[in-house]
Amino acid sequence: MKYFLYLITIGFLLGSCESKKEKPVETSDAPKDSAGVETAINKDSCAGGIYIKYAHAYNNFIVAHQSFILEENIQFIKSIKADETKEKVTELYKILEAQTQNSIDSLTKVCPFNGNVEYKNAGIELFKFYKEVWNDYKSLLEGKTKEDRAKILDKIMSRFNDAHSVQEKKLEESFNKAHSNFVNEYTLHVRSTPLHDQLDSLSYWSK
Repeated sequence: MKYFLYLITIGFLLGSCESKKEKPVETSDAPKDSAGVETAINKDSCAGGIYIKYAHAYNNFIVAHQSFILEENIQFIKSIKADETKEKVTELYKILEAQTQNSIDSLTKVCPFNGNVEYKNAGIELFKFYKEVWNDYKSLLEGKTKEDRAKILDKIMSRFNDAHSVQEKKLEESFNKAHSNFVNEYTLHVRSTPLHDQLDSLSYWSK
């Protein structure tokens, strides 16, 4: 099902994974990324990068960052439809921008998993696309009321369909394929996340 969040058509949201074949990540003093995934610095495999030992944790690291971005996108979209002040809408936009850049940086730093770079690179390209699309949001910050923003939003939606929809589909398909290949290679079990339910509740926006 497609969830048209005005600008981003979420054709899928990757699920977190677990594996019965792998031991749970042990608690340690290793630093944690903002995704809350247990990580450690492996200077031998990628100097200064984020090393993740287990396949399910590696997948969850990438999925968590996708979720972080989409959650902030949901909050921003809600704000432009509500009677929020211009200052509040601007604040949420800055949070969305910052989270997207943080996620791009985090995936850039994560070490390849057993030489696999396809999955993380597909994520980086998709997140960069998100960041590009957020530039179209900037004109929404000019609206002082939800009525003003609604008029601006109509124009943005039309421009999105003309300028971004084909690229978005291509990047999402690449990301989904890389995820599927990774999950199948390491026999991971995919489960839904709470964000799936949030997107379900917003499905009426596509009507």
